[in-house]
Amino acid sequence: MAMLLDGPPSTIADLTVRDSDLLDVSATEGIDLTAKLDMVAADVRTSIDSLLLSTAPACVGFRERLPSLRHIAVTAQLKLWFTFATLRSIYQDLYYSRLNDRYQAKMKMYGDEEAKALDDLRTVGLGAVHDPLPQASAPNVAMVASTDAGGTVYVAVSYVNQRGEQGLASMPVEADIPTNNVASVSLATLAENAAGWNLFAGVSPDVLYQQNTQLLGPLASATVAPDTLVTGPKPGSGQHANILYPVPRRILRG
Repeated sequence: MAMLLDGPPSTIADLTVRDSDLLDVSATEGIDLTAKLDMVAADVRTSIDSLLLSTAPACVGFRERLPSLRHIAVTAQLKLWFTFATLRSIYQDLYYSRLNDRYQAKMKMYGDEEAKALDDLRTVGLGAVHDPLPQASAPNVAMVASTDAGGTVYVAVSYVNQRGEQGLASMPVEADIPTNNVASVSLATLAENAAGWNLFAGVSPDVLYQQNTQLLGPLASATVAPDTLVTGPKPGSGQHANILYPVPRRILRG
């Protein structure tokens, strides 16, 4: 799963799986679902950050050994809580601005589901990663002369830490390669704790494959072209929790 700081734990698609009317409602009522996801994500991060600080002893040295917000991974339980919290927030706003009983019913229904998901999160705990990596930044792409035919490829990169764990891949970058050129890909930035990086490429942004067989160094570059792409592992879903951190009953709602 991705890290909590990588962005909203759920997508619009996750919301519509739970509420098939949501897209029609958002179009009719003028709701910006992306903005709503971002807002609730910020609220959830603030709540979890406050929780982590409140459970840590006052001793600064001891606090440094406990998880902080950047260590928190998106587990299935946290994602479900966030999904229902977002849906509850959407219909709560609609009810209090429109005073429509239909929206009130959905607000209550999703509020109940949010509470159940929160109970599950309390039972399982927050997932924490020992050596967290952020989602990778989009790479630099330059053209290098060659004898290749050219064409369009999409490239993305991911950071890898000393434990061999891979963070969430960057958003794909489109590279339009002229004839007699290849695309040279290098890092724009590298996380401080990253040991290296992986390169993914494909002719579609939705189907990317790892192009390197060995971990690429921080200063390395790699070339890709449509006729030299290989099939390898696909980008992963990010780091998974190494430990589960207990969640006290006083956790705040998002």
